[in-house]
Amino acid sequence: MIWGMEVIGGTAAFIYYLHLYTDLLKPKVTSRLNPDTYTPFKLISITKDTADTSIFRFEIKRPRFDDEQEKLVDKIMSQGAWAVDVKDHLVQTFRTYTPVAYHMGTEVDEETGARTGYIDLVVKRYPRGSLSRFIHGTRVDDQIEMRGPILTWPYKPSTHGHIYMIAGGTGIAPMLQIIERVMSDPEDKTKISLLYGSPSEDSIIMRSHIDKLRAEHGDRLRVSYLVNNVPVKDSDNVQVGVPNTPVIEEFTRGFDKSASDIVLVCGPDPMMHAVSGVRPVGPPQQGPLQGALRALGFGSESVFKF
Repeated sequence: MIWGMEVIGGTAAFIYYLHLYTDLLKPKVTSRLNPDTYTPFKLISITKDTADTSIFRFEIKRPRFDDEQEKLVDKIMSQGAWAVDVKDHLVQTFRTYTPVAYHMGTEVDEETGARTGYIDLVVKRYPRGSLSRFIHGTRVDDQIEMRGPILTWPYKPSTHGHIYMIAGGTGIAPMLQIIERVMSDPEDKTKISLLYGSPSEDSIIMRSHIDKLRAEHGDRLRVSYLVNNVPVKDSDNVQVGVPNTPVIEEFTRGFDKSASDIVLVCGPDPMMHAVSGVRPVGPPQQGPLQGALRALGFGSESVFKF
C-alpha cells in the first residue's frame, strides 16, 4: 500500500515537473515556419498602402523551446535575404514573396507553450496575376499556406563597399529587407543607394517607411524615386523618367569594383528587360546579363537579379 502511494506520488510529481519545466504535455505548436513543408498561417490584418497594393500580416507561432526546425529557420534567415513560397490551394500553384517585416514576440502563452509573432507580405493586385488575386481575395482570419524561409541572396556584413539597388513595383520587397538588415547593424559599414521606379508618386509602395529609413540613415542610405511622365510634387529626390542607360549611368557613378560594389535588380519583367535582362525561373540561375547594365560595361559578377 505504501509502495503504491509512493508510485502515485512520484508520478504526480513527475507530471507536475513536466507541466512546470517543459511543454511536452501541451498541444503541438502549429503555424510554424518550415522550409520544407507548406503550413497554414492565419491572416490577422490587411493594410492598404497604394490604390492596388496592400500589406498582409500573417500570424506565426514558435514553441517556447526551440527545436531543430527553429534552428534551421534562424540559420537561413541569418544568411541573407530570404523569401517564402505562398500557395494558392485552389489551383495548386505558388509564387515566391519576400517578407518586408518579420517579428517574433518573447512572451509565452502558458496554456499552449507558444510565442506569437507575424510576417508581412506586400502584394500588388494584378488583373492577370492568379496568386495576387487569390491573396487579395483573402479575408482576415482566413488561412494561407506558406513554405519557407528560402535563402535568395547570401549576405555577410561589410562584404560590399556599396550596394546599388534598382527596383520597380513590388520589387522593393527584397531591397527593403536588405536595407533593414544592413542599417540595423552598427558594425556593418556598407552604404546603399536605391533607385526605385513607379508609375507615379502616389503609387510608390511603402514610401513613408522608405523615407523614414532615409531620414534615420542619411549618411549611409541614398534614395531616389523615378516616376513616369506625370506631375511631380515638391520632392528633393523624385525625378521623371525611366531606368534607361543614361539614368543608370548617373545612378551608379562611383561604382567601385575593387571595393566589391554590387548592383541588385528586382522588378516587373519590362523593367528587368531594360535594366539587366530577366532572371530565368528557378534558382540559382541568373541568365545572361543584358540591358542597360551590360551596355554600361558591368559584368555578371557585379550584378544580382532577384
